Amino acid sequence: MEIKANSTWINKKNGREYEVIKEAIDCTNERDGLIVVVYICKEVEGKLFVREKKEFLNKFFQK
Repeated sequence: MEIKANSTWINKKNGREYEVIKEAIDCTNERDGLIVVVYICKEVEGKLFVREKKEFLNKFFQK
C-alpha cells in the first residue's frame, strides 16, 4: 500500500491527527533499504516523527 504525501492519519491509541510528509528509505547499516514513513503531529509544531511503514500501518488509520 502506498502512503501518499500530505494524507491525514489518526493514531489508534491517542486519537490525534498526523500528516504524512513522505515515505523514505532507512540507510542505517542494519536497516538499510527499510521503508519508513516521515510524519508530523498536527498538534505539535517543529517535530518530525519516523516509523517503519509496517508499524505505521498497524498503529494508524487513514482519515
